[in-house]
Amino acid sequence: MDTHSCRKSGRKENNPDGAGPVPEQQPELTGITWQKETGGTGYRFFLADETATENFGRLLGTLAADGDVYCLSGDLGAGKTLMSKGVCRSLGVEEEDVVSPTFSLMNIYNGTVMEVRHFDLYRLDSPEELADIGFYEYVGGEGVSLIEWGDLFVSELPPEYLQVNLSIVPDGRVVELIPLGLRYNAISKEVLRHVNAGA
Repeated sequence: MDTHSCRKSGRKENNPDGAGPVPEQQPELTGITWQKETGGTGYRFFLADETATENFGRLLGTLAADGDVYCLSGDLGAGKTLMSKGVCRSLGVEEEDVVSPTFSLMNIYNGTVMEVRHFDLYRLDSPEELADIGFYEYVGGEGVSLIEWGDLFVSELPPEYLQVNLSIVPDGRVVELIPLGLRYNAISKEVLRHVNAGA
């Protein structure tokens, strides 16, 4: 298995309600706004710039718990790796350790809060190749799983996860959270609460 591993030690305490790790500090949410819309099951937000995109990822990271799976989808350059960096930073991974797993296929980071398994499935052609990189053993296990291009293998994803769709729009990006399962609906509602509180 071709992986890149960055090991760190130590952990933070979890929230008493089990909602995830206790963040050292809340990420800055400037440039992030909720886009009100009718219908649908997702939560849409506008991200004004790269800083807002990374900070949105940091917010997702502060709400993460062991076993969580985030699937990031969008065109090349939409901000999937940038948002992944934000998630990793909030989980105690050094910024310079986070690199796109485009060629390694999976990177493992041991942050000071918890481990992150970061996948990029863009270069894979079949489910058999997922087995070769340990996808089924790692996803949903201890730590947080970030899966870029997970939409290429929807049938191989766990039954519950948070779908994170990114798209480039004039003046920024739009991110849509589509929760599959109660746990991820709760995370999405918490994201909305934090963004509205910071508005």
